[in-house]
Amino acid sequence: MQVLLLGAGTMGRGIAEAFAQKGFSVLLYEPHTEARRRAEKSLSERLPQGGFSFVDKLPSVIDSSFVIEAVPEELALKKQVLSAIADKLQPDTVVATNTSALSVHELGRELPYRERFLGWHFFNPAPRMPLVEVVPTAFTAESVVQKSLALLRQIEKTPLLAPDLPGFIVNRVARPYYVEALRLAERGDIHPETIDRLMEGLGFRMGPFRLMDFIGIDVNHAVTQAVWQGLWQPLRFRPSWLQALKVAAGHTGRKAGKGFYRYDDT
Repeated sequence: MQVLLLGAGTMGRGIAEAFAQKGFSVLLYEPHTEARRRAEKSLSERLPQGGFSFVDKLPSVIDSSFVIEAVPEELALKKQVLSAIADKLQPDTVVATNTSALSVHELGRELPYRERFLGWHFFNPAPRMPLVEVVPTAFTAESVVQKSLALLRQIEKTPLLAPDLPGFIVNRVARPYYVEALRLAERGDIHPETIDRLMEGLGFRMGPFRLMDFIGIDVNHAVTQAVWQGLWQPLRFRPSWLQALKVAAGHTGRKAGKGFYRYDDT
């Protein structure tokens, strides 16, 4: 069975690796040369046995049984990509959007294949993290939900049905972990590194600032904004100006070499 990934950024190539590890044939569509080069290099190092290939143009006919859209977390961009494949799909192809917090209903409501469309929220790093939130819309056929659950279990993931609400389950529950830590740092009450040491001392694998650097401060900030707006802007979830400054400066975490910490291995 072939799986088509739309986008070969951090999440796209991570999801591709998760499928290729389990013997699936994976095709990655990535039109940007530099992103494609980085993804090919990364996957070649991690999957010497192969199982994946790249294209820079969408095929005229998509034969893949499952298509997973994994472009950046921008509503307009995702809608554009999902619309572009509409006339190329087979009648039984299932399409999933990998999103952390965007409304799956909003992404799918105008698609001609909306009964075969739903959300899959993989967590970073996708090859190692077992949980995947599966987010149907009001239009998603029950058979598509069941196909999704079966496929994800086949690659040894733990799929969890989640409602199409801001942040789904995990990102909704996790917001206070980040937001409260950022509030303390904004006020200058305590240094981010100290907060991390305290939380890790309590048993968390990563403190909130180290985790934001790992996820990507830009990604984390975008999710916070989406949850805040989706819940009618409650004060307790207000996005952080400190995080916004990091994003504006390009200090987005480990992938940029600098975030709340500096990294010499990027």
